[in-house]
Amino acid sequence: MKHGILCFTLMAFILSAFIFLPQNTTAEEAKAFVPDKALCAQMIRFGKQSYQRGKFLNAKEYFRRAVQADPASPLAWRHYDLSVISALAEKVNKDTGLIAPDVSPQGPTQAKAAAPPPPAPKPAPAKKKFVIVEDEGC
Repeated sequence: MKHGILCFTLMAFILSAFIFLPQNTTAEEAKAFVPDKALCAQMIRFGKQSYQRGKFLNAKEYFRRAVQADPASPLAWRHYDLSVISALAEKVNKDTGLIAPDVSPQGPTQAKAAAPPPPAPKPAPAKKKFVIVEDEGC
């Protein structure tokens, strides 16, 4: 009985030490990072210019750097998300096989004109009557 109480007290002390002791490493890491607002603004400006020129992959890279410089900036995140979607759309437009791999890249009108006519339907076979050949009996 005394051994159980001693073990319980020791475990409670160890658990409370882990809970209530300060975590210095995470606090130091959080204080060490200071967002660079100027770099973020500059990367957003460069990204907007690239985006307006239609260079979505370059814009995506600039906006990614802006997000890294200031992760709390909603403007940087909004532009980064938009550039990711636009870069993906650009990839899909370049390679139409990504969306519909069985569709001809020439377009539906030319593909239908070049397609052979469907085969003529065969006449339906006559229905056979069901005939009992041998009766096994019950």
